[in-house]
Amino acid sequence: MMNAQTSLGIKAGMNFSNVSMKNESGSYNSTQSIPGMQIGLTLEIPLLANFYLQPAVLYLAKGFKQEDSWFANQGNEFKVKVSYLELPVNLLYKPELGIGNLFIGAGPYVGYGTGGKWEAESDVLIGDIRIENHGDVIFNDDVMKGEFGNYLYGKPLDYGASFLVGYELKNSLSLQFNFQRGLADLQPDINGVKGNGKLKNRSFEIAIGYRFK
Repeated sequence: MMNAQTSLGIKAGMNFSNVSMKNESGSYNSTQSIPGMQIGLTLEIPLLANFYLQPAVLYLAKGFKQEDSWFANQGNEFKVKVSYLELPVNLLYKPELGIGNLFIGAGPYVGYGTGGKWEAESDVLIGDIRIENHGDVIFNDDVMKGEFGNYLYGKPLDYGASFLVGYELKNSLSLQFNFQRGLADLQPDINGVKGNGKLKNRSFEIAIGYRFK
């Protein structure tokens, strides 16, 4: 293990993402998870025996769905899909086990929202104006900078913690399970003032990886 070298890898899989959403009155809104894809590159840097640093760059989909939404109105299922560029950095412990290596790890991540799409079961009524049941998702720091007909997901900058466990075969194929807990409050300000609402990402991921030796 001590003569291990830095190696490049690829990773692809599926996320099951959701949000923790608290409204301005202080109560939590019910939301459900949705599936999405992820793909990216990893770098595995040996440290001490069985310990590695694994930075990565990922492009992945997150979001949520909701039965009763302030945006789409009650009883109108509402689904939000957003894209993120993400940079996780995990510390791995990777001992030999059986025909390969078990690995467990944890570390921080930082992500940036790049856009997305929303859809509802039926048309949406905003005030007295009816719009179609789909549109774009945008990111902004303030609700006053929203755009009519588009859904403002939240602040673009996200960060949090990730925890992972997986197994890598001798041929460098691996299967990984990862749980992410967002720590950044993505809820936009209201005309420059922080409100009482909160919005945080969370996701469970299953991915297959391959490491080039």
